[in-house]
Amino acid sequence: MPVETRSNPAGTGTASTALLPAAWIVLDVSPASPQALLEAAADRVAAAAILDAGGRHQEAAATLRHALAAYERVLGPDHYEVAGVLEDLAEVVERVGEAEQAAALRARVQHIRRKVLGHTHQRSR
Repeated sequence: MPVETRSNPAGTGTASTALLPAAWIVLDVSPASPQALLEAAADRVAAAAILDAGGRHQEAAATLRHALAAYERVLGPDHYEVAGVLEDLAEVVERVGEAEQAAALRARVQHIRRKVLGHTHQRSR
């Protein structure tokens, strides 16, 4: 399907796909841009969920590790989004039988959440 070009309320240089009329795509993003890296990492997280649901836990863990590396590179190791990927990875590696690694990942999740949200926040406990 052809791409329909028009401006959106957020600015210029965007296009809407015919399949997803409400989804705006930025046209001038280079593959090495932080935005492109984060979008690819988010796609990997989604793919990992599909792999995990299909019982392909080892592949899901590897895919999440790739996504984690991109999030850490762009956002830094203590970003809240990194904690979410770490939590997903902990669940997957636990299903594979790596309880110690899962526990270590969850400890890192708690460390990040406490740093970002504070010790008294519900998600930090």
